[in-house]
Amino acid sequence: MDILSIPLGFSKNGEFLKVSDTSDEYKAEQIKAFVSTHKGEHPLFPSFGTDDPTFDDFTGAELIEEFAQFYGTSIVVSDIEIIKRRGAVDTIEVNFKG
Repeated sequence: MDILSIPLGFSKNGEFLKVSDTSDEYKAEQIKAFVSTHKGEHPLFPSFGTDDPTFDDFTGAELIEEFAQFYGTSIVVSDIEIIKRRGAVDTIEVNFKG
């Protein structure tokens, strides 16, 4: 089934961009939205998101556990590499099973 792409965007003819909910693009968008959202930011889904990992001792295992609590087995995150620069999280690389 096609659903709205995150972030919302428009095609050249003015329609909303959509992705298939079985595509890797959809899964990558969901992971990015999860990592970019602070836990508790959305009152309807208080468990969606992570605690700010910027300066904390944040581990990939933590993120995998938090993600699995919300998504179950619909999207399986297999590996996370956290890259720090100057003592803060710079990049989070996420691998998932398609």
